[in-house]
Amino acid sequence: MKISAKLKNLRQKDVISKMFFSASIAMMFTVFVGTAAQFLDGVITSRFLGNDAYSAISLFGPLNGIFLMLASFIASGNQIVCAGYIGKGKKEQANSVFTFCVLAGLLIAAILILLCVAVPDPLLAYCGVTKAGKPVLYENMLDYMHGYMFGLPALIAVQILGPIVVLDNGKKIFSISALVLCLTDVVLDLVNALLLHWGTFGMGLATSVSLTVQLVMLVTFLLRKGGRARFSLKAFRRKEISELAKTGSPTLVQSLAISLRDVAINRLNLLFAVSTAALVARGVQYDFSMVLFCMSDGIAYTMVSMTGIYHGVNDKVGLKRVFQYGMSLSLRFAVVSAALVFLLAPQIAGFYTADPETAEFSTFAIRCMAVSQLADFPVCIYINYLKGLRKNRTVILLNILDRFVFPLASAAALSFAFGSKGLLASLALGKYLVLGSVLLVLWVKSKKFPRRVEQFMLLPEDFGGGKSDNLYGSVSTIDDVIRESQRMEGFCIIQGTDAKSATRMSLLMEEMGGNIVQHGSPDARKASGAEYRLFVSGSRICLTLRDYNQAFDPVAWDKANAGREVDEGMGIRMVMGLAKDTRYFNAFGSNNLILWLDAEREEAYVVPVKDASE
Repeated sequence: MKISAKLKNLRQKDVISKMFFSASIAMMFTVFVGTAAQFLDGVITSRFLGNDAYSAISLFGPLNGIFLMLASFIASGNQIVCAGYIGKGKKEQANSVFTFCVLAGLLIAAILILLCVAVPDPLLAYCGVTKAGKPVLYENMLDYMHGYMFGLPALIAVQILGPIVVLDNGKKIFSISALVLCLTDVVLDLVNALLLHWGTFGMGLATSVSLTVQLVMLVTFLLRKGGRARFSLKAFRRKEISELAKTGSPTLVQSLAISLRDVAINRLNLLFAVSTAALVARGVQYDFSMVLFCMSDGIAYTMVSMTGIYHGVNDKVGLKRVFQYGMSLSLRFAVVSAALVFLLAPQIAGFYTADPETAEFSTFAIRCMAVSQLADFPVCIYINYLKGLRKNRTVILLNILDRFVFPLASAAALSFAFGSKGLLASLALGKYLVLGSVLLVLWVKSKKFPRRVEQFMLLPEDFGGGKSDNLYGSVSTIDDVIRESQRMEGFCIIQGTDAKSATRMSLLMEEMGGNIVQHGSPDARKASGAEYRLFVSGSRICLTLRDYNQAFDPVAWDKANAGREVDEGMGIRMVMGLAKDTRYFNAFGSNNLILWLDAEREEAYVVPVKDASE
């Protein structure tokens, strides 16, 4: 019995681990490819167009950060609100919010393009470059901006569409589109540098075309036959604008904090740097940290969506499993990556420079960054978990501490005490101060040091009901289905449900569980298991079935075949007749069916009788 229980528990965890791991890898790869594209952009520009052109594109970074900040603000709100609706099976509302965000993003892009054309001087002055002060850099930056601005609609739209594509089982196409973006950008950069000779305007235009190609690929995927995300504003309500602003505000604050931090730390670096080598080392530390950030960023994107889904259906056990797996995955990546980077720091520094002094400073900087990963990964994932719960005030506070207060305080204190190396080491100190602050707050809140997972999750006591209100299990054979349906009937009766409703719920499990086990996988050699959650509260009974098999929407099937005489699907029709409400969604490759019963319903549903062999 113990072995059987362990195997069932393993099957249960397998669904979440598959969804979480595959989505995280897709997001990591996509972020990494985007980072690689920026890196190669700089290499080609520096090699073929010269230092002035490279410096101009590099100095354009703060303005590009503003563009990305606005895109992330909309995309983050869209991701969280849509995930909540999808978790509740409210597909129309999710599509409406998604459509509104796309239209709002395109409107913002149009306004930004207008500003780039009409008033470019203030925008470039924000980057520290004026026509009078640095005319050569000004001309190069202006040309680059005029080429880059054509890609702003695609830049913002891709940020919004990306998480939705992954939710709609488009992990592969999202990763492929990112790879196509990178390859297209590199090819067009070389064409511009070697054939067209359009200077920095051509470089900006190459990025715009590449972003547009990626956008076309994502839109084509969403518009495919059978796609679940659709453009619609039918169910949109004004109050959802407020909800989008609230859920997107933590990301906006985070971006602003990062921008202010980088400006302040750059000035500290210029003030305390003992030589040019120290300045270069800080740049190496920053560049390479962006590469490692791809891993935590990929896990964080997945954590936000999956937290929103499980939180939307009040599934405490499912949410706990998401939290545990996400934190465990982040810690494993953190330990492995930190160890490798720490050991290979001299070789990494040697890739950037051959100067002994610069290599020494860079090695120290890289090792400080590696040590910081052990705190940065769990903090990043935890903040995004809270973001999925919509604990906006807490997330904003943590973002300000993580992205501004502690990094700046650490940099100032260590720079005054130890100079350039102190500033390089401040990256690690700031991260551990944030981690310590989180633990301290949880310690004060619980009045003891947090040890249990529940103490970290910050859920209300009554979230998802008590243990006695929930029944969890899994099925992989017909015998499992029969046994679990009987178990569910007994559970409903114990909870005070009338016998008729308990029998109905048992029938729902028999029909839908049996359908999954028998027909879930097209390959008969593969198991077609599913997990379930039964929640009973007063007169409301809710059954959630989740499996990782081929996509099938029984709700849509029933509507499509309404009024038709078909031999197959009798069980599905019976389920739709018995249930008070039914909702289905497919996310991260998993089928999710939510069925509600009302225990006070007395009318019976007559099951059509066919041949006894059925």
